[in-house]
Amino acid sequence: MKSLKGKKQIEILFEEGRSINAFPFRLIFLESSETAIGMSVGKKNFKLAVDRNRIKRQMREAAKEYLWPLLKESANNYRLMLIFTGKQKPEWEKMIKEIKIVAEKFKQKTL
Repeated sequence: MKSLKGKKQIEILFEEGRSINAFPFRLIFLESSETAIGMSVGKKNFKLAVDRNRIKRQMREAAKEYLWPLLKESANNYRLMLIFTGKQKPEWEKMIKEIKIVAEKFKQKTL
């Protein structure tokens, strides 16, 4: 699975992509020629880079378990951006539960 990189790719994703909201996550996705995924945590809510990086690391682990299998079984390729919009550090169990919900909604909208 590739990382979503490049200002232009991300701009196109935000302009043309569809989104799914399941607090505290927002998933923006767009059909593409290749599959790529990006994670984002706002600096406004988490001033310390250590906190943002920890949340992104946890998001990646949860995404590997629930989002990646959906992307692999899908006939189409997608660019995804998973954004954490919460204001407090998430608990691991709660994060997994919420990403599972996001994955189900993504599956319903795309498959």
